[in-house]
Amino acid sequence: MPRVGRKAEIDVVSESEWFQFVPSNPWVAVAWRKPEDVKVRLPPVFAKLGIGFHACRARQVRPDKNEVLLNDGRTLPYDYRVIATGPKLAFDEIEGFGPEANTRSICNTDDAAAAAKLWEEFCADPGSMVVGAVQGA
Repeated sequence: MPRVGRKAEIDVVSESEWFQFVPSNPWVAVAWRKPEDVKVRLPPVFAKLGIGFHACRARQVRPDKNEVLLNDGRTLPYDYRVIATGPKLAFDEIEGFGPEANTRSICNTDDAAAAAKLWEEFCADPGSMVVGAVQGA
């Protein structure tokens, strides 16, 4: 595969300045790790590599113009694009699911940290618990 080397200008668009290493979230949920142990702030990493970073959601991809419109009104031109949207958690598909309802999640680091507090409370006063995963929701 050919390499573009220093000829390429790369821009990354993400709604968050933070990368979360999701496989570590169970450790956060049981307080074996802290959120700062499994999260990386992206702007300094990309700056060091000479990669542009835009902490803003993309509003629209305009393939006819080879540009991406960001939520803040800026437009980014491109020759090639890679779209990696990541997951959209669908708590609303099952009644009572989600951190705002009756369940706790470890799907993102902040939710896992909130679950850690509840885990500590559970360990101090054990009782019944249901642990599960929902496929297809």
